[in-house]
Amino acid sequence: MKIILASKSPRRKMLLEQIGVKFSIHESEYEEDMLAMSNPYELVKYLALKKAEEVSRYYKDAIIIGADTFIIFKNKFLGKPKSKKEAKRMLQSLSGKEHSVVTGFAVLDTKTGKAINDYDEAKVKFRKLDEKEINGYLKSDKALDRAGAYGVQDGSAVFIESIKGDYYSILGLPIGKIYLVLKKLEQHSSSLF
Repeated sequence: MKIILASKSPRRKMLLEQIGVKFSIHESEYEEDMLAMSNPYELVKYLALKKAEEVSRYYKDAIIIGADTFIIFKNKFLGKPKSKKEAKRMLQSLSGKEHSVVTGFAVLDTKTGKAINDYDEAKVKFRKLDEKEINGYLKSDKALDRAGAYGVQDGSAVFIESIKGDYYSILGLPIGKIYLVLKKLEQHSSSLF
């Protein structure tokens, strides 16, 4: 049975490779609707499932993994910034404060139509940032490709004072939970690893 990652994220790809999963990539073309529901935990699961479902139409006998990550700060969703100006505003607002990084995932079996849909979360606290640090980070385009305008695995890692919760959710895939789901599915089919 094929495993398909419905994402072009290099971080998600790296995490699946780390646990020895054999998979292909088929990027989902699902257009995210951040207004689909107001509960952030239900929304992140919904978006992950919709991404998996969009890709599932191309495969009759496969496991599709969809995921979505965003930041919750002061009861608002922060996705990827659309400009460096917006990225700067995001980083300034996160400076010295705590926020949640939530990653939803869906593991969809196209043969049975069954899906396991869940999420994980981490609390991240930034230290107080100065203007020079923010501007220096924004010189690269990394901020535009990440929810909340930063990536824990790049130069902005120095902004972080503390992390509580699932580190891998911050990278974009709660790999521990995904592994357990795939392990359970493997019991019912051929080798997934």
